[in-house]
Amino acid sequence: MARPLRVEFPGALYHVIVRGNERKAVFRDDRDREDYLRRLAHYAQKFEFRVLAYCLMDNHMHLAIEAGKVPLSRIMACLQSSYTQYFNRRHRRVGHLFQGRYKAWLIEKDLYALALLRYIHENPVKAKIVARPQEYEWSSDRQYRRGKGQQDWLDVDRLLPMLGRGRSAAIRGYRKLMREELEEPYEKVETWGQAIKGNEAFADRVLQAAGEPRVLRRHLTVETIARRVAQVQGIDPSEMATRGRGRAGSEARALTAWVGREVAGISIARTAKHFGRETSSMARNVARLEERMATANNLRSRCETLVASLSPGRNTTIRD
Repeated sequence: MARPLRVEFPGALYHVIVRGNERKAVFRDDRDREDYLRRLAHYAQKFEFRVLAYCLMDNHMHLAIEAGKVPLSRIMACLQSSYTQYFNRRHRRVGHLFQGRYKAWLIEKDLYALALLRYIHENPVKAKIVARPQEYEWSSDRQYRRGKGQQDWLDVDRLLPMLGRGRSAAIRGYRKLMREELEEPYEKVETWGQAIKGNEAFADRVLQAAGEPRVLRRHLTVETIARRVAQVQGIDPSEMATRGRGRAGSEARALTAWVGREVAGISIARTAKHFGRETSSMARNVARLEERMATANNLRSRCETLVASLSPGRNTTIRD
């Protein structure tokens, strides 16, 4: 299985999960938890990143981190290594403490930061450790309810303003957030490349900026793409299925194959089979289409707009 992407840039909001090796405890008592938080505070100051929320469970922890200039990968390497050395010395053990690489998701901050905040603070309730989030000592929930961090390294002021104007209103907003069900809970936020949580447009922008391939829209089928291409080309879908050599139908089939490959990861062979054509012939037509796109700005623009129109929830009308 491929490793998740590591998309890193200053100002990014990450949900980090670190688990104990073989699901064993990484905190045996409160002294361990206090030491971990001290180290988290130390590196937050040293590497100039913001801790927006945390929850320390017995065998794992959740962190919401807003990155600075230092990459998250370096932050976590130092934090995990430092704590492992402490834990092994104190408990007279050797070997790995954590389960492989940490998990980290880049979060679309404006839309889902609050859903993440609720998710992190609800963990002890879901684990049936406490009945209410505020009863758990080792999370940042209580500090949000007070509207200030007990620790100076916990930055509650990044998210609280999203919940109300003024401190009192924001605190009420936070308590409401934790009390009422969300329309789109964090667990249902779409995940892309095992590394990004947000909508498709956000994922595409992030991946493009990171030099990674764009999101593959797996929900699309050859039939869906063909219908959209027929609409764009102004032809009847039946023209794409005929056995004749009409130019309009041939171009529409090539465009369907190109869009399917680029946007949804559909092979040219699969599109060729759908239309009852030879794969080699379809591949040649796609190659010719790409040659034309390289020199014909109008065609390239129409193809790009067609791709954008196939995003979930989009209904873009395309004209010459």
